[in-house]
Amino acid sequence: MPLAAATEDFAAVLKAEGHLVLNRLEFETGTSALGPGPFATLARLAELLKAEPGLRVALVGHTDAVGSLEANTALSRRRAEAVRDRLVERYDVAPDRLEAQGAGYLAPRDSNLTEAGREQNRRVEVVVLSVQ
Repeated sequence: MPLAAATEDFAAVLKAEGHLVLNRLEFETGTSALGPGPFATLARLAELLKAEPGLRVALVGHTDAVGSLEANTALSRRRAEAVRDRLVERYDVAPDRLEAQGAGYLAPRDSNLTEAGREQNRRVEVVVLSVQ
């Protein structure tokens, strides 16, 4: 699918739902180091932000339930910050249009009792804050 079509789908889902998981991001286990990429979802988000200069979003990191809430909240925030930094540095997105927060394991998508569920819970989401 061409990036333009993928960007339109990405934008439509984000606007309709108000949030979207940034799929296929890669982090080293237990760290906030974002892999080298490229990551299609970050390119799509950057294109949308360039197309809509009044759009502000939050990047929210999530973890599985292995470890303490305090450690997981800090890790999830650092991962969201790593995504924010990548958007600013590689895609030239203005930093004041992006917030980075961490929810730790407080908003699971799936059960933390299986590896597949824990994998689903480790993610970064984009949340629409405002459109001016």
